[in-house]
Amino acid sequence: MTGRTRARLMGLARRVYRVPSPTYNHASHHNLQRFSNALSEPTRRDGVRVLNVGGGGRQFPPGTLDGFVRQAIVNIDVERHPGVHVLADAARLPFASNAFGGALSTAVLEHVRRPGEAIAEVARVCAPGAMVYIEVPFMQGYHASPHDYQRYTIRGVAELLRDYEDVEVGVCVGPSSALSWVLRGYIKGVLSGFSRSRVRERAAEFVAAWLTTPVKYLDRFVADRPAAEDLASGFYAFARAPKD
Repeated sequence: MTGRTRARLMGLARRVYRVPSPTYNHASHHNLQRFSNALSEPTRRDGVRVLNVGGGGRQFPPGTLDGFVRQAIVNIDVERHPGVHVLADAARLPFASNAFGGALSTAVLEHVRRPGEAIAEVARVCAPGAMVYIEVPFMQGYHASPHDYQRYTIRGVAELLRDYEDVEVGVCVGPSSALSWVLRGYIKGVLSGFSRSRVRERAAEFVAAWLTTPVKYLDRFVADRPAAEDLASGFYAFARAPKD
Protein backbone atom coordinates (compact mmCIF):
# COMPACT_ATOMS: atom_id res chain seq x y z
CA MET A 1 0.00 0.00 0.00
CA THR A 2 1.43 3.34 -1.04
CA GLY A 3 1.64 6.31 1.30
CA ARG A 4 -0.94 8.19 -0.78
CA THR A 5 -3.41 5.29 -0.62
CA ARG A 6 -2.90 4.95 3.11
CA ALA A 7 -3.54 8.68 3.58
CA ARG A 8 -6.75 8.46 1.55
CA LEU A 9 -7.98 5.49 3.58
CA MET A 10 -7.21 7.30 6.82
CA GLY A 11 -9.08 10.36 5.61
CA LEU A 12 -12.10 8.22 4.71
CA ALA A 13 -11.98 6.51 8.11
CA ARG A 14 -12.00 9.87 9.90
CA ARG A 15 -15.08 10.95 7.94
CA VAL A 16 -16.92 7.68 8.65
CA TYR A 17 -15.93 7.47 12.34
CA ARG A 18 -18.59 9.39 14.24
CA VAL A 19 -19.42 8.93 17.91
CA PRO A 20 -22.80 10.28 19.07
CA SER A 21 -23.02 12.31 22.25
CA PRO A 22 -23.89 10.27 25.35
CA THR A 23 -26.37 12.92 26.49
CA TYR A 24 -29.68 14.38 25.36
CA ASN A 25 -30.05 17.98 26.52
CA HIS A 26 -33.81 18.45 26.57
CA ALA A 27 -33.81 22.02 27.96
CA SER A 28 -30.92 23.84 26.30
CA HIS A 29 -32.74 24.83 23.11
CA HIS A 30 -35.63 26.45 24.98
CA ASN A 31 -33.32 28.06 27.55
CA LEU A 32 -31.08 29.62 24.91
CA GLN A 33 -34.17 31.03 23.20
CA ARG A 34 -35.24 32.52 26.53
CA PHE A 35 -31.78 34.00 27.00
CA SER A 36 -31.85 35.40 23.47
CA ASN A 37 -35.33 36.90 23.88
CA ALA A 38 -34.22 38.74 27.01
CA LEU A 39 -31.18 40.23 25.27
CA SER A 40 -32.47 40.80 21.75
CA GLU A 41 -33.79 44.31 22.34
CA PRO A 42 -30.77 45.57 24.37
CA THR A 43 -28.30 44.27 21.78
CA ARG A 44 -30.26 45.85 18.94
CA ARG A 45 -31.13 49.15 20.65
CA ASP A 46 -28.17 49.79 22.92
CA GLY A 47 -25.41 47.76 21.29
CA VAL A 48 -24.68 45.78 24.46
CA ARG A 49 -22.24 42.89 24.21
CA VAL A 50 -22.73 39.33 25.43
CA LEU A 51 -19.92 37.26 26.92
CA ASN A 52 -19.61 33.54 26.11
CA VAL A 53 -17.19 32.00 28.60
CA GLY A 54 -15.41 29.02 27.06
CA GLY A 55 -16.87 29.57 23.61
CA GLY A 56 -14.51 27.08 22.01
CA GLY A 57 -15.46 25.95 18.54
CA ARG A 58 -19.04 24.99 19.43
CA GLN A 59 -21.92 26.40 17.43
CA PHE A 60 -25.26 27.36 18.94
CA PRO A 61 -28.17 25.32 17.55
CA PRO A 62 -30.14 27.02 14.77
CA GLY A 63 -33.15 28.98 16.01
CA THR A 64 -31.83 29.54 19.54
CA LEU A 65 -30.18 32.96 19.27
CA ASP A 66 -31.42 35.77 17.06
CA GLY A 67 -29.08 37.64 14.74
CA PHE A 68 -28.50 40.63 17.02
CA VAL A 69 -27.49 38.44 19.97
CA ARG A 70 -25.22 36.27 17.81
CA GLN A 71 -23.43 39.36 16.50
CA ALA A 72 -23.06 40.73 20.04
CA ILE A 73 -21.37 37.62 21.45
CA VAL A 74 -17.70 37.75 22.44
CA ASN A 75 -16.28 34.21 22.68
CA ILE A 76 -13.39 33.62 25.09
CA ASP A 77 -11.43 30.42 25.59
CA VAL A 78 -8.07 29.22 26.90
CA GLU A 79 -7.31 27.58 23.55
CA ARG A 80 -7.42 28.90 20.02
CA HIS A 81 -10.46 27.61 18.09
CA PRO A 82 -12.42 28.94 15.12
CA GLY A 83 -14.77 31.63 16.40
CA VAL A 84 -12.78 32.45 19.55
CA HIS A 85 -12.31 36.21 19.82
CA VAL A 86 -10.16 36.43 22.95
CA LEU A 87 -7.76 33.95 24.57
CA ALA A 88 -8.24 34.31 28.32
CA ASP A 89 -8.53 32.51 31.63
CA ALA A 90 -12.13 32.63 32.88
CA ALA A 91 -10.82 33.46 36.37
CA ARG A 92 -8.98 36.53 35.02
CA LEU A 93 -11.14 38.16 32.37
CA PRO A 94 -9.40 40.94 30.41
CA PHE A 95 -12.44 43.24 30.33
CA ALA A 96 -13.55 46.34 32.19
CA SER A 97 -16.24 46.12 34.84
CA ASN A 98 -19.86 46.36 33.57
CA ALA A 99 -18.69 45.75 30.00
CA PHE A 100 -21.37 43.16 29.10
CA GLY A 101 -25.14 43.12 29.14
CA GLY A 102 -25.33 39.34 29.53
CA ALA A 103 -23.20 36.22 29.77
CA LEU A 104 -23.45 32.48 29.24
CA SER A 105 -21.27 29.46 29.85
CA THR A 106 -22.35 25.98 28.78
CA ALA A 107 -20.44 22.81 29.73
CA VAL A 108 -17.36 24.81 30.70
CA LEU A 109 -17.09 25.34 34.45
CA GLU A 110 -16.14 21.70 35.12
CA HIS A 111 -12.99 22.42 33.11
CA VAL A 112 -12.10 25.59 35.04
CA ARG A 113 -9.61 25.16 37.87
CA ARG A 114 -11.10 27.97 39.96
CA PRO A 115 -14.81 28.10 39.08
CA GLY A 116 -15.72 30.36 42.02
CA GLU A 117 -13.30 32.99 40.76
CA ALA A 118 -14.64 32.62 37.22
CA ILE A 119 -18.22 33.19 38.42
CA ALA A 120 -17.06 36.24 40.39
CA GLU A 121 -15.31 37.58 37.28
CA VAL A 122 -18.48 37.14 35.22
CA ALA A 123 -20.35 39.14 37.84
CA ARG A 124 -17.71 41.87 37.67
CA VAL A 125 -17.71 42.29 33.90
CA CYS A 126 -21.52 42.15 33.63
CA ALA A 127 -23.73 45.17 34.19
CA PRO A 128 -25.84 45.00 37.37
CA GLY A 129 -28.94 42.90 36.73
CA ALA A 130 -27.55 41.37 33.51
CA MET A 131 -28.87 37.90 32.68
CA VAL A 132 -26.43 35.02 33.13
CA TYR A 133 -27.04 31.47 31.90
CA ILE A 134 -24.88 28.44 32.72
CA GLU A 135 -24.95 24.66 32.24
CA VAL A 136 -22.85 22.36 34.43
CA PRO A 137 -22.52 18.57 34.84
CA PHE A 138 -23.52 16.35 37.75
CA MET A 139 -23.56 12.63 36.85
CA GLN A 140 -21.10 12.55 33.97
CA GLY A 141 -17.90 10.66 33.25
CA TYR A 142 -14.48 12.22 33.12
CA HIS A 143 -13.96 14.32 29.99
CA ALA A 144 -10.88 16.51 29.88
CA SER A 145 -10.96 19.61 27.68
CA PRO A 146 -8.10 20.19 28.32
CA HIS A 147 -8.72 19.23 32.00
CA ASP A 148 -11.70 18.16 34.11
CA TYR A 149 -11.95 19.22 37.77
CA GLN A 150 -15.43 19.06 39.34
CA ARG A 151 -19.15 18.21 39.30
CA TYR A 152 -22.17 19.96 40.85
CA THR A 153 -25.29 18.86 42.69
CA ILE A 154 -28.36 21.05 42.35
CA ARG A 155 -27.51 22.65 45.71
CA GLY A 156 -23.93 23.05 44.57
CA VAL A 157 -25.07 25.11 41.58
CA ALA A 158 -27.08 27.39 43.88
CA GLU A 159 -24.06 27.75 46.17
CA LEU A 160 -21.81 28.59 43.23
CA LEU A 161 -24.20 31.43 42.34
CA ARG A 162 -24.86 32.55 45.92
CA ASP A 163 -23.81 36.15 45.23
CA TYR A 164 -26.16 36.46 42.25
CA GLU A 165 -29.84 37.40 42.29
CA ASP A 166 -32.99 35.63 41.05
CA VAL A 167 -31.19 32.29 40.80
CA GLU A 168 -33.20 29.54 39.08
CA VAL A 169 -31.75 26.02 38.82
CA GLY A 170 -33.18 23.05 36.91
CA VAL A 171 -32.35 19.83 35.09
CA CYS A 172 -31.17 20.16 31.52
CA VAL A 173 -29.69 16.69 31.04
CA GLY A 174 -31.65 13.97 32.78
CA PRO A 175 -30.93 10.63 34.49
CA SER A 176 -31.30 8.58 31.30
CA SER A 177 -28.33 10.47 29.88
CA ALA A 178 -26.40 9.77 33.09
CA LEU A 179 -27.13 6.05 32.66
CA SER A 180 -26.20 6.20 28.98
CA TRP A 181 -22.84 7.77 29.83
CA VAL A 182 -22.01 5.20 32.52
CA LEU A 183 -23.05 2.25 30.35
CA ARG A 184 -21.02 3.58 27.44
CA GLY A 185 -17.94 4.00 29.62
CA TYR A 186 -18.26 0.55 31.14
CA ILE A 187 -18.84 -1.26 27.83
CA LYS A 188 -15.98 0.69 26.29
CA GLY A 189 -13.77 -0.40 29.18
CA VAL A 190 -14.75 -4.05 28.86
CA LEU A 191 -14.27 -4.11 25.09
CA SER A 192 -10.88 -2.38 25.32
CA GLY A 193 -9.74 -4.33 28.37
CA PHE A 194 -9.70 -0.97 30.21
CA SER A 195 -6.63 -0.22 28.14
CA ARG A 196 -5.03 3.17 27.57
CA SER A 197 -4.25 2.21 23.99
CA ARG A 198 -5.72 5.00 21.88
CA VAL A 199 -6.57 2.68 18.99
CA ARG A 200 -8.34 0.14 21.22
CA GLU A 201 -10.16 2.88 23.14
CA ARG A 202 -11.45 4.55 19.97
CA ALA A 203 -12.68 1.28 18.45
CA ALA A 204 -14.37 0.25 21.71
CA GLU A 205 -15.96 3.67 22.17
CA PHE A 206 -17.44 3.56 18.68
CA VAL A 207 -19.20 0.25 19.41
CA ALA A 208 -20.23 1.22 22.95
CA ALA A 209 -21.60 4.59 21.84
CA TRP A 210 -23.94 3.17 19.21
CA LEU A 211 -25.11 0.39 21.54
CA THR A 212 -26.05 2.77 24.36
CA THR A 213 -27.12 5.98 22.64
CA PRO A 214 -30.87 5.05 22.49
CA VAL A 215 -30.97 5.05 26.31
CA LYS A 216 -30.46 8.82 26.54
CA TYR A 217 -33.71 9.57 24.69
CA LEU A 218 -35.71 8.19 27.62
CA ASP A 219 -35.05 11.63 29.11
CA ARG A 220 -37.90 12.89 26.96
CA PHE A 221 -40.19 11.15 29.45
CA VAL A 222 -38.36 11.44 32.79
CA ALA A 223 -36.08 14.51 32.79
CA ASP A 224 -38.85 16.87 33.92
CA ARG A 225 -40.02 14.68 36.80
CA PRO A 226 -39.46 16.11 40.32
CA ALA A 227 -36.92 13.49 41.46
CA ALA A 228 -34.90 13.60 38.23
CA GLU A 229 -32.49 16.01 39.91
CA ASP A 230 -31.20 13.19 42.16
CA LEU A 231 -29.57 11.38 39.23
CA ALA A 232 -29.43 14.14 36.62
CA SER A 233 -26.55 14.28 34.21
CA GLY A 234 -26.49 18.07 34.21
CA PHE A 235 -28.13 21.24 35.48
CA TYR A 236 -28.83 24.69 34.10
CA ALA A 237 -29.14 27.97 35.94
CA PHE A 238 -30.47 31.41 35.13
CA ALA A 239 -29.36 34.26 37.35
CA ARG A 240 -28.96 38.03 37.43
CA ALA A 241 -25.62 39.71 38.05
CA PRO A 242 -25.59 41.32 41.51
CA LYS A 243 -26.66 44.96 41.69
CA ASP A 244 -24.54 45.89 44.70
